[in-house]
Amino acid sequence: MHEKDNPALQALHQGIQTELQGLTFYRKAAEHTSDPKGKQVLQSLAHEEVEHLHLLKVQYGALASDGQWVAMERASELEPGREVEKIFPQSDDTLAKLVTPESDDMHLLQIALDFERTGWQTYQRLAEEATDAAGRDLYEFLGRQEQKHYEYIQRAQEYLQTEGAWYFDEEELPMFEG
Repeated sequence: MHEKDNPALQALHQGIQTELQGLTFYRKAAEHTSDPKGKQVLQSLAHEEVEHLHLLKVQYGALASDGQWVAMERASELEPGREVEKIFPQSDDTLAKLVTPESDDMHLLQIALDFERTGWQTYQRLAEEATDAAGRDLYEFLGRQEQKHYEYIQRAQEYLQTEGAWYFDEEELPMFEG
């Protein structure tokens, strides 16, 4: 079955591209940041993008070859197949280019928030458009994951913002502390 003739394959293709961009961005951002906790956050997000990418590739392969979706529980256990791996590259440098030498951790986290928000919106739309229950389950799962990532990144931003305030309060003591 050819992708242009199948909206479900087109949607999976879009999801795969989204996850590839996220994976590339998070890997590049993790290399860029010097803060060990920030590096850990970004590496964790990259790892989850790998898992999401795996699920999408398995579904793409199953739908392209058999015309059938795979149940979520089973999809995580299967390999995507070499033909699917050939179709999609291992990375996409589009978002990685946003990581410049001038990028600080807060800037990287803001890019990540924007990325996760867009991913969530995309998966919400795809879930609404899905005509198959397994496809809808996949997109709803990925949407929930993107929402968790968003919240995780927000907490990381809050930590970076308040960590500076805690340092100031504890070490330099504001003048009104007497």
